[in-house]
Amino acid sequence: MSRQNIAPEKITKPIQLLGAWLVGLFSVNSTFLFAAVNIAEPAWIPGSLVVAAIVNVPVFLVAVFILQTKFRPELQEDSYYAEYISQKTNELIRVSASPHSTQELLSKIEVLEARLAGLVSSNGEESISEFNGLLFGVNLHLKDRDRIKTVLSEHGVLKVTKFGDPDNEPADRVMSISQYLSAEKVRKLVILAGKLGMDGYRLFDNHMEETEEDVLIGSYGGVQFEVI
Repeated sequence: MSRQNIAPEKITKPIQLLGAWLVGLFSVNSTFLFAAVNIAEPAWIPGSLVVAAIVNVPVFLVAVFILQTKFRPELQEDSYYAEYISQKTNELIRVSASPHSTQELLSKIEVLEARLAGLVSSNGEESISEFNGLLFGVNLHLKDRDRIKTVLSEHGVLKVTKFGDPDNEPADRVMSISQYLSAEKVRKLVILAGKLGMDGYRLFDNHMEETEEDVLIGSYGGVQFEVI
């Protein structure tokens, strides 16, 4: 006869307890029938064991039926049962969280905090975090090139290149912005152009011109729009 092993520490849910009861019923009835076959004297014992095994089944089924109907809420997991009690009694029920769910909640909180940190700077103003994905080019002829790079760094810019013709200085301080950027990014770049002291800005097709930079500060094109 095969032996059913039940690890009590692994039974953490009511539905698992029900399964353990089924295994218990099978084990008890198997024991009764095995004993009935192997016990000859006194004569009344085998019959009693067989009757007990037979009666066990309907008694167990009735008990399971009652549990699944009248006491069904009590068979739910702790979190669902706590919600049921809270709705039934209108009282606040606290359920201790498992280490796994607590760690998952902390991870989600950390992700939200990281997103908020990218949206709001330390002084409470909106951070232009989307500049991180843009490539800026700064003309080598600009006298305040170092200051411009410092301002770009303060606004989260991570990639800057140097461009320009060594023998040809730009006539005006113009920022060229890729026409493929979103309207919101263009708006913020125009604000940035004002902070950098640009005379104006223009939109250009960096794909057609095969320019890897998304923004050119000190470009050679003329002013298309003035900075207000």
